Amino acid sequence: MKAITFLGATAAYETTYVLDDGREHTAPFFGVALARFVPNLTMRVFVTKEAREKHFERFQALVEDYVDDVQPVDIPDGSNDAELWKVFQKVVEAVEPEESVIFDITHGYRSLPFLSFLSAAYLRTVKRVRLEAVYYGNFEARDRSVEPNRAPVIDLTRFVELLDWMIGADRFVRFGDARDLAQLLNAQHERIKPDPRITDKIAMSAWTNSPLRHTANHLTRASRALRLVRPAEAMDASERIRAQLPEAVQSSQDLARPFTLLSQHVLNSFAPIALSEAEQKRDPYRTLRVERALIGWYLERNQTFQAVALAREWLISWIMVQVGMAEELMDKDARWRAERAIGKQVQRLQAKIADERRDDEGLPDVANIADIADIADIAQLFNQLGDLRNDLMHAGKRKGALASDCVEQQVQKLWRKLQTLIEGDTPLRAASTNEDGGVV
Repeated sequence: MKAITFLGATAAYETTYVLDDGREHTAPFFGVALARFVPNLTMRVFVTKEAREKHFERFQALVEDYVDDVQPVDIPDGSNDAELWKVFQKVVEAVEPEESVIFDITHGYRSLPFLSFLSAAYLRTVKRVRLEAVYYGNFEARDRSVEPNRAPVIDLTRFVELLDWMIGADRFVRFGDARDLAQLLNAQHERIKPDPRITDKIAMSAWTNSPLRHTANHLTRASRALRLVRPAEAMDASERIRAQLPEAVQSSQDLARPFTLLSQHVLNSFAPIALSEAEQKRDPYRTLRVERALIGWYLERNQTFQAVALAREWLISWIMVQVGMAEELMDKDARWRAERAIGKQVQRLQAKIADERRDDEGLPDVANIADIADIADIAQLFNQLGDLRNDLMHAGKRKGALASDCVEQQVQKLWRKLQTLIEGDTPLRAASTNEDGGVV
């Protein structure tokens, strides 16, 4: 395991550094105490010219019997932007990929503790290092009533992990992908796993079925369903998140505090597209409203392909509900009949056929589709959605394929049309639009 430590040029005082677990050691530098606390370390000691001249020889003498390899790393004072970048680069170069690393920021000078903190986060992502701890010997909070003074050691590792939560939150906000948040919740849940050798079945069951774990599982399920355009599953998982999130937050106050701060945003994001499987079967009209809101949800997150794919299928479902086929929304043959019927309306609209084709004779058709209000406009919308979906599915490899900016303009145009469809006498509600028709 490698330790990254910094030496400043200020005076060093004998101090008793105390860990949370009660271990303590008295030394002029926390790095010396760290060498006693953690065996088999190698050390890279970052020193300015002045710090090296004042302290490194003494530091090396105090740790050499406990550290396998201790080497100084010369750095500039960090008095300007260019020098700070040099320090950052030195830290990155001092660590090998996938090493286990401890950072000691106790004696860093000026902004070096902050810089080393960011370096730790950067190395975790770029070099996949295993960050064992970020220690800060809090000399300012020392107990001065005793000699030598006693200083508590703070483990700041969880605050580096806060950056993981920020990345997960950003991915969720921008793309609606909650997988990173789910992984972080599962990691927190694993930290409190009881030892099965000494834990009874009731306690183990309580841990296995904790609200935190269930919420993480539903976040994963919802993200997967949304990514693969499985609206029924996505809505059901979102409903479970909506129902269980408050209890999960309550149970994670100390365990996953960053998630507590994010929870209201997560709830607000999933609530509009939440509908249980049972409610979907019971109320097809409400299902249509929520599923159309999901189209807007996709567009808000610039997931154009998913939005178009769902919009075309949604329109088929809408037509089926209008003609009394609400009980058959998941029936493949019924959907085929509805699609075929609206396709014939498209053909009539395009004047490609005047009468029923002979090979259609004897095949079941969808009754009353011609009685739907504005059926010609709906048929045109269906045709446009199908053409756009095909354009996307074929990756633009056909004559007359739309440019990417035109695709987005067309999607917004069709989305505005989709929002004008009505259910009985009540307009279906979806995401609101701005004056230009864009999703807001």
